[in-house]
Amino acid sequence: MTNPTPFDSEIERNRRQAARGSVNAMNDLAMRLGDRYRHTGDPADLLEGIAQLRTALGYVPDHPVRHPLRVGLSSLLHDHFLHFGDVSALHESLAGCDASIPMLDGENRSVAAMVRAETLILLAEHTRDPAYVAEAVESASRLPRVPAAQYVLGKALYVRYGLIHDHAALVDAARVLEESVLATPVDDPNYALRLNQLGDVLQRSAEHTGDESVRETAVRHLRDAMARTPGASRALLGHKVDLAAALRDRGRKTGDVAAAREGVALLREVLEATRPDEHPWENRCENYLIAVLDLVAQTGEIDVLDQAVEIGRSTRGGGGTRGMIPLLLGLLHNERFLHTGLERDLGQAIAAYTEVVETVPYGERTHAVALGNLGRAWFSEYGFRGDPEALRRSVTALGSAARASAPATTERGETQLNHGGVLYAQYELTRDPGVLAAAGRASREAAETEALQPIARTKAARAWAHTEAEAGRWERARDAYAFAVGLLPLVAPRRLARVDQQRVLAELDGLAADAAASALQANDPETAVRLLELGRGVLGGQVLQSRSDLSRLHAVAPGLAERLGTAFDRLPPAGRLMGAAADERHDQDVRLRHLLDEARALPGFADFLTPPDLDELLESAADGPVVLINVSGYRSDALIVRPSGVTVVELPGVTPDSVAGQAATFGAALAVSARPGAGETDAQTTAAGVLGWLWDLVTEPVLKRLGYTSPPSDAWPRVWWSPVGRLALLPIHAAGRFPDDASVLDRVVSSYTPTLRALRHARARRTRAGDDLVVVAVEDAKGARPLRGVEREASRIAALTRATRLDGAEATADSVRAALTSHTSAHFACHATSDPDDPSAGHLLLHDGPLSVLDVSALDLSDVRLAVLSACETSLGAHRVPDESLHLVSAFQLAGYPQVVGTLWQVNDLVARMVAVDLHEGVSAGEDVATALHRAVHRCRGRFDKTPTLWAAYLHSGR
Repeated sequence: MTNPTPFDSEIERNRRQAARGSVNAMNDLAMRLGDRYRHTGDPADLLEGIAQLRTALGYVPDHPVRHPLRVGLSSLLHDHFLHFGDVSALHESLAGCDASIPMLDGENRSVAAMVRAETLILLAEHTRDPAYVAEAVESASRLPRVPAAQYVLGKALYVRYGLIHDHAALVDAARVLEESVLATPVDDPNYALRLNQLGDVLQRSAEHTGDESVRETAVRHLRDAMARTPGASRALLGHKVDLAAALRDRGRKTGDVAAAREGVALLREVLEATRPDEHPWENRCENYLIAVLDLVAQTGEIDVLDQAVEIGRSTRGGGGTRGMIPLLLGLLHNERFLHTGLERDLGQAIAAYTEVVETVPYGERTHAVALGNLGRAWFSEYGFRGDPEALRRSVTALGSAARASAPATTERGETQLNHGGVLYAQYELTRDPGVLAAAGRASREAAETEALQPIARTKAARAWAHTEAEAGRWERARDAYAFAVGLLPLVAPRRLARVDQQRVLAELDGLAADAAASALQANDPETAVRLLELGRGVLGGQVLQSRSDLSRLHAVAPGLAERLGTAFDRLPPAGRLMGAAADERHDQDVRLRHLLDEARALPGFADFLTPPDLDELLESAADGPVVLINVSGYRSDALIVRPSGVTVVELPGVTPDSVAGQAATFGAALAVSARPGAGETDAQTTAAGVLGWLWDLVTEPVLKRLGYTSPPSDAWPRVWWSPVGRLALLPIHAAGRFPDDASVLDRVVSSYTPTLRALRHARARRTRAGDDLVVVAVEDAKGARPLRGVEREASRIAALTRATRLDGAEATADSVRAALTSHTSAHFACHATSDPDDPSAGHLLLHDGPLSVLDVSALDLSDVRLAVLSACETSLGAHRVPDESLHLVSAFQLAGYPQVVGTLWQVNDLVARMVAVDLHEGVSAGEDVATALHRAVHRCRGRFDKTPTLWAAYLHSGR
């Protein structure tokens, strides 16, 4: 039994009267049947309505009422075309309007003219005939300026854009559609339809220009239109398709996986509610396949990809855009090949692309897209087999696709990005400098295409820079790398969930190191320092910016300063958000950037809340030299930063491969040493060998340049280490060859800082006077082994100073957060763990669950002094994004602690207690924290000189 609708009773009443021969009843019955069809999608109602009107027309061959009846029939024939795809219905509709309009006047004539314009719009969309497009716009322009007519004109202008791709047509369409929406009461049944059309046009405008504020406005309109549409209405399906397109664009341009996933889910709902024999099936299937491709490109979820391939294969084709289904199937197979390496998928992709190229006329967008993807597939074939002919075909296809694509568009940018890559591969075969130059030009064009997604632009800029480096043009390489680094804030905007920010930054691992190395090759160490600052710690830099002092702005523009502070407060680091909550975060990020632009437009505020200039960065080293250790395939160096300038120490024996090898060796030794047994001694010897390698090739040359060639006789000098890339996974402070006083530990007191900005921020933090301490001790946490030494550690430390204890069940996440706001220092004795896949999920394990890196980063504490994390792996970064320093130590620094003590790997319970107690005893005796930790570790090394993994894990970060 079908569900009742609001039209049922009126339909039955009119059906009885129509059966008695009433023409008016036949017309009313047809109109209500049309309404019910649009509500339920049952084509039987549509066909009956058309039949009723044809019968009525037969009754009145010469009566004036015939002409309004023909217009009503023309309107239902629109629905017939949209459901069945029979273009003859549109031609009949147009003929009916043309015959009736001269015989009508007043409101009837206006309605007929509107139906005629809508018929022309549908014919233009279906045939892509410029004559129909021009006539549709001209016809709609003559309509009276009422909301319904403005809606039709907006649609006509939108169709014109689809043919000519002139953004001015979209601007015009949005303008008249906005007039239509504003003039339509919100309770009007047509309000949601018109609002949705405006949202759809704005979405396409944002896709064309990359304007994020326009996209977010589109998402709001589309979501609002969907919410205002009854759940049983068939119009809701179209609204879901349009919202999914906007979410797909958001996911594609910003890296927001939640948006991409929501779009796919919406389109699955639409497909499940659409019968394959309906005309919209093909178009909706195309939208679904595109959305899946974008999602899989970001997440690698092969199961979703497999489902999409099956749906694509079951689609007959012919009802959507010409050649689109084969093209999308090719893309699905190609994406699956990239994830699985199955040769069968690559062959199917090439066959599908070739089919589209051979069947779709040159000049159509689908042809150009297929040609570009055919070039990509041939390049995959070259990589798979090493066949030079496949590379030649790839170069040719991508070059042709670039020429067929409109300049400054997403398609052109993506094509040139790929074209640059295959040209560089051809250069590697031929060593032809002309080919290298062509590769650079293609990559540069892609990098400068603002419509292209930021991650793609950054990759293109990196490729462009590499061509300049390969040609030995180091100044140009430096500038191109600087362009790439400058795009990083757009690659990982605040609006994204932290896990998405990490994922996109991982794709650019090593960019900052190569950028700095190119500047050093250009004999420009100051720019090298600047690029390392801009290219590392991007996520931490966002938090530091939001914690900046706004008082200078407040003195000039207090209202703007208040709005800016509120915008920052609403954008703390976050997990995934969906729906309206995600929309609000995206809106807030766009609003924040507009506010920053407004502030920087004020006189004297051009550099407001921008990264520090070189002089400010150098001043960060006022308490002692900061050593940036940069490792790149171009060259490796230590950059000693002091207020007087930058000193370069070349490290010729250090390469990315050697660092990766030493890190892997050290990691394996740690794993073996943690298990008592026959291999433990060898593992400690191996670990000591890595510390010796660090001494010989990294730290000893630096200390020698600094003049620290022997143990100090009086005050210990301070050095801050800031290693770049995977070198951050190794204990620089513990480097040395023992027991000959040839070690960092015997020459200087070491501290770490992820960036100069972070150290500058730590120096600027106010610290409240007092030694009040909260000691958090969790011996038995759910799912973890008991820590039997925690009680003794906590008791010994609490006895040294005025301390608050949070033990066991008292140590909940809420109570710990509250205690952190009321104590200057904190000591944690508990379990901690890192997460290599999602470093922001690394956490301290409290009584009621985890306190994560993300949780701590979102805190904003003032007047605090020291956090001691006497737990495992609290300073262990992630291999995928080592330059982001995403771990608990950095999180506590971002939360406000200028000094944090942590560990690089899992530590022994007994040793942890010894080091922690020695540290606090030294601090209580008046030593600064770094020196107290240095002495504690030095004493521990004396006790366990043959087992470096027991003492080398402990480090001090900050100042």
